[in-house]
Amino acid sequence: MIPLLILVLGLQPQQELESRIQQKQQEIDQLKTELNEQRQQAGQLRRVVDQQDQELRRPFCSAEIRFVSGVEVRTVAANSSAVVPLSLHSTVSRPSNVCLAAEIRVTASYLDASENLICSGVVENAAVQNSFTQAINFLIRPWNLQEFVRWRNEPPQVNSGFKRLPCLDPEGLAEANTEALARAKSVKLRITVLPAAGGISTAETTFRQ
Repeated sequence: MIPLLILVLGLQPQQELESRIQQKQQEIDQLKTELNEQRQQAGQLRRVVDQQDQELRRPFCSAEIRFVSGVEVRTVAANSSAVVPLSLHSTVSRPSNVCLAAEIRVTASYLDASENLICSGVVENAAVQNSFTQAINFLIRPWNLQEFVRWRNEPPQVNSGFKRLPCLDPEGLAEANTEALARAKSVKLRITVLPAAGGISTAETTFRQ
């Protein structure tokens, strides 16, 4: 009996030691897991910082577009053949390999007598700017959506002619019909220059019947 008791008492320190070793191993495994998580978070943070640094270092373009004549409101006869010539001067910053070519976009909003929106539309790439300073001349037919805008001094080899304006209702679901457009009393026109790598400038005018 006594030898068995001595054996049991002798095993207790060993069991306690193994239990402590197992506990320490679990703590080490937990620390490794936390360390890996911290490394992953640090890697994600570095990627975010690198992206922001690249964005800050990226060349940014500035632009300015203005009407040559400063008339803000023009009266235009209410017929589909009425044409309004517009002349603008557009400037885009350097460097050319980043900021050019710039898109010239035309946006129009049709309003009724109470200034309620009937429809609005955009003609993308109505003109293209390939130099730092450029004269942009347009012909606008405010009451003719099928032949709305023409780049008057477009290079002859392109010669795209008049471009259509898709004019969507306020919900943006469908193009306005003839009946709705008959209520239009004014058009707010915006001509915007968009350099290739950011930056924007807009010139505005209004046509009234």
